[in-house]
Amino acid sequence: MFLSQINNTRNMDEVNINGTLSTPLANTTTDNVTQTPGFPKYLHQPLGATVFQIALWSTIVFLGVVGNLLVCFVILSHAKMKTSMNFYLLSLAIADLGVLLIIYPMVLLKYLHPFRWLLGKHACYYLYPTVEIFFGASIWSITAIAIERYRNIVGAKRYQIKRRSRVRTFAVIGVVWLASFLFSSVPLYPFMIYIPTLDICVPEFPEAVFLSYSISLIVAWYALPLVVIAVTYMRIRQRVLQSFTFRASMSVDDDGDQAAMPPASSNKERSEKKIWQQSNKTTRILTPLVILFAVAMFPLNAFRVLALIIPGYWMKSYYNLMIGQLIMFIMINSSANPLVYYITSKEFKDALKKIFTNFKGKKDFFKQLSGKSKSSKRSSPSVLETALGDKEENHRGANKSSNEPQAGLANGNVQIVTGV
Repeated sequence: MFLSQINNTRNMDEVNINGTLSTPLANTTTDNVTQTPGFPKYLHQPLGATVFQIALWSTIVFLGVVGNLLVCFVILSHAKMKTSMNFYLLSLAIADLGVLLIIYPMVLLKYLHPFRWLLGKHACYYLYPTVEIFFGASIWSITAIAIERYRNIVGAKRYQIKRRSRVRTFAVIGVVWLASFLFSSVPLYPFMIYIPTLDICVPEFPEAVFLSYSISLIVAWYALPLVVIAVTYMRIRQRVLQSFTFRASMSVDDDGDQAAMPPASSNKERSEKKIWQQSNKTTRILTPLVILFAVAMFPLNAFRVLALIIPGYWMKSYYNLMIGQLIMFIMINSSANPLVYYITSKEFKDALKKIFTNFKGKKDFFKQLSGKSKSSKRSSPSVLETALGDKEENHRGANKSSNEPQAGLANGNVQIVTGV
């Protein structure tokens, strides 16, 4: 597991009763690097480098949270966006939010305090084992899109926005999340230990269990999904190349030869052409997602392999640098997906533009409303002006019969004074 591999206190005999490493270290300060007892020298780095790294990671995380929240809002608030593929993307966005909002703070604390667990007993026993769920739900949501695309093309089925299709999609998403929990979290619960006197939280595996669990995560969360996606791509390509009708439906024009064909053949080709068009839309989103995942998550899985073949990897001088890059790649993987949607999907782009336009319109409306309110206050007559108007009106009524022109002049003065 990711956190257990970052946790450097897996071998408990390397920690003494005082909560520090058995290797003695002096209190020294050299060139912006402060060393403390029990904190190995190789884990220290200049303060400026640490601040820069955390600022960079936090910026990536912030942008990722905003982007994934917008994805969720777009899918849930627009009826035409509620397709099978987009529901899988919604599941992916929720998994990415879990990585950014739950895993990142935990990893950041572990990065700053490698030998301490600062979140308490309950978080150790119940929150720590759940972090792998988000990795599993993320990649298998992408895999579900690839399988759905394969079924629609090779199985000659189109994406349907119907109740039964949505129920099936929600069932698949539920199975993905439940399987992720059962596969990655449940095996950890019996092995979690928490030592409050040392602030240590770690899964204490037997060697064989640790080996089996790590290999299972590498296969199930990385290798197997990529193999499944690759197989669906190859089968779809084979289907396209072998089907003459399929290739003809791609090249024929809607106003061309199709009109002269028999109705049954024409309807079939039209249906297949729609399937291909939908597949192209899916491919434009799916391919960058798969490439992004394969590249960004490769360091984590390489790190897991390294943990298996080099037991003392965490004592190497490059350990701290490696962990920093590892965190950055994981956060990029969860933060960049909304950018992929915006670049590759016209529907997402239009929906986001509509949201920003509506927000700007509401903002302008409130500005106009505020301006009108101030204008009405400036144009409303004061109490003194009203009193003067009443006085002039009474004076005009008394002299109306004797001096008509003066009455007209007085009326004009009243209009000027009162602003009527």
